[in-house]
Amino acid sequence: MPQPRSRFSRRHLLALCTFLVPLGVLAVLGRSELQRQGSMARSALEREARAFLASAVQAIEQQFDRLPAIIDRSRELLTDHGPLRTTMLLRERDGFAPLLDMILLDEQSELVWPSLSTQILSLPFGRDARPRGDETAITGALQSADLLLTTGRTEAGARLLQHLVERFEEVNPPGRNGRRDPEERELAARFQLGAARRALGEHEAARLQFETIRAATSGMRAPRGGIYADSATLGLLAEASLAEMGTAEDRTRLLRAIAEGNRQGPADGLLTAIAVRLVDRIGTGDPQRDEAITLLREERQRAQTRSFAGDYDGFLKSDLRFRIRPGNRPRPVTDTQLVSTLAGKPTILWVRTATEMEVQQLQCTWVGLRFDLDQLLQPALPQLVSGTGTFVLSILDPKDVPMVPPPATSPEDFVPPLAEVHGLTLRAHPANTEKLVAEAQAAEQNRAFLLLALFLTAVGGALWLWRSVSREAELASLKVDLVSRVSHELKTPLALIRMYGETLGLGRARDPQQAAQFGDIIARESERLTTLIQRILDFSRQQAGTLQYSADRTDLTHLLRSVCEAYAPHLEARGAILIDSLRPEVFANCDANACESAIVNLLENAAKYGIEGDDEHEIELDLRPEGGNAVIEVRDRGRGIPDAECDRVFDGFYRASNAGEVRGAGLGLSLVRHFARAHGGEVSVMAREGGGSVFRLTLPLAAPQTETSSSRDTDTNPAIANDPSTTRS
Repeated sequence: MPQPRSRFSRRHLLALCTFLVPLGVLAVLGRSELQRQGSMARSALEREARAFLASAVQAIEQQFDRLPAIIDRSRELLTDHGPLRTTMLLRERDGFAPLLDMILLDEQSELVWPSLSTQILSLPFGRDARPRGDETAITGALQSADLLLTTGRTEAGARLLQHLVERFEEVNPPGRNGRRDPEERELAARFQLGAARRALGEHEAARLQFETIRAATSGMRAPRGGIYADSATLGLLAEASLAEMGTAEDRTRLLRAIAEGNRQGPADGLLTAIAVRLVDRIGTGDPQRDEAITLLREERQRAQTRSFAGDYDGFLKSDLRFRIRPGNRPRPVTDTQLVSTLAGKPTILWVRTATEMEVQQLQCTWVGLRFDLDQLLQPALPQLVSGTGTFVLSILDPKDVPMVPPPATSPEDFVPPLAEVHGLTLRAHPANTEKLVAEAQAAEQNRAFLLLALFLTAVGGALWLWRSVSREAELASLKVDLVSRVSHELKTPLALIRMYGETLGLGRARDPQQAAQFGDIIARESERLTTLIQRILDFSRQQAGTLQYSADRTDLTHLLRSVCEAYAPHLEARGAILIDSLRPEVFANCDANACESAIVNLLENAAKYGIEGDDEHEIELDLRPEGGNAVIEVRDRGRGIPDAECDRVFDGFYRASNAGEVRGAGLGLSLVRHFARAHGGEVSVMAREGGGSVFRLTLPLAAPQTETSSSRDTDTNPAIANDPSTTRS
């Protein structure tokens, strides 16, 4: 049956608009409210961030306010104690640990103190050209001696080195003034020989070699910007060895010379290592011990300052020149600050103008004091960067190098406020970023869920309204179609009954045989009318929910055999042959009359929808137990049912699209499904191989009766027990 085309009337469109418009307004208002709440939350977060940033600026300003006092104190101490000891006094006596170094600068921002190291350290013989001639033997002997000393064969190494020294003396005799100028390889051989003699306990022989080296290298100084030779390093090592072999006063004297910068090695690390070794050789109870430790601290401070001087010359000098404006331009009267990150360590260089006395005595124009910025800000930083509060601080130097890095994650819609203080860039970031991100995501999800819920509600309501209107139109169409079908179904048998009744009433039958034939037609059409009316009544009770069944233990085999015997002539009159295959003793709990009506409906369908022009076709009725069900199948070779309609044919008033002109109201199969489901079974239809259809009705099998119950029933009602056509209960 073609489906009616649903359409909206003006009343339906008005109802739909009345339903959808408030939902749309509610969606807009809900989204606006959520956005307003999100904006308020962001504004509150930004206000808190700015308040936190202001407190951080104030805390850092308080730490920087400590610097002017130490700067003023440096003016009082510098001319009396010099930059090195002034730094140590300020750190130790005045308790200002963040101070690291002090440097002196001229008007062009060049270093006045400390001077940069101009030496480089090279391995002995490492830069020698490939020897030729006799030099090959000397170089090989030196290498052999070094190998002997390294492997612990000190005596053999000492003998070889002594031979080499004598050979050097022969090759390079004293000059006219009686003075010899040994070459570097001879000095290296003498130093190794002195070390070997000292290891063997021959201290006088060792001292002789070390004194020879010291005398040969004394006064060696390279011009500014030049490169010291390895000889100067050997001289310093020899002097250190003599001090170790001498008294505590000798060691202290050399320590003082190193600390005051009167001894310069190829690297500050070497001087510091020598100083540490000299202090270790001074006993704990020695009166020189305290002074030696003080000198060692001075040496370490000097080495640290010289290291910073190299960084200043390479990284900070050009920046400072833009600040202090040297040359003919007037110098600024205020101090200058440079914040930077050197070797991953944040520092601040405070440059002040030198006093008149400092200019005269120290020959400097500027005095620079370097502070450890981490240590300076340490009292304020833990609270600002710990992350225990609502916000956390990030700090960047003027070149955007992070001193305190920002959090790894940050909300996308949050722009951290910033402030600058003393060249530092401060930003306030949410401490619990994950929480804020989760809250933002939750708010976004709430908005999405709200819109989705409203959208689904609107779609569901629209679909429900559409379905209601369509159902209303469909029901109206079905009512009209039902009236038309029932009228047609009733009109034909009534016309036949009337015609043959009038013929009999007028006595126009030719003979009694024809009169009997007319009577059979009237009886058959009356039976058809009764069946149709009964189906309509059953369907009406089914839709109203009042169709009841009286389930009882029924012998399906006996019931179906009775149906075959009673209905076979009707099928034969329609050109159908009924073939049954019924298994014995198949019992089910069902209403016998309703079951008989269902089977008749299936058989009538099989006969009614046969192939046009086929005067004789077979209908098979099969009964068998399968699993826990009794399976009843009606198989035919009719026109079949399209696959897409196999389930819909059981709906009320529905007829297959290939039903053609066959009369019917579309109620029989609906009643069959209602019967099957009411008894816990099911009915289905499938295509039969070779053409036709297979209707399968399944009912749960009844539990087997006990012998006691069976004998009691037999004894009580022997007539029922002996009558095979009677349904047992």
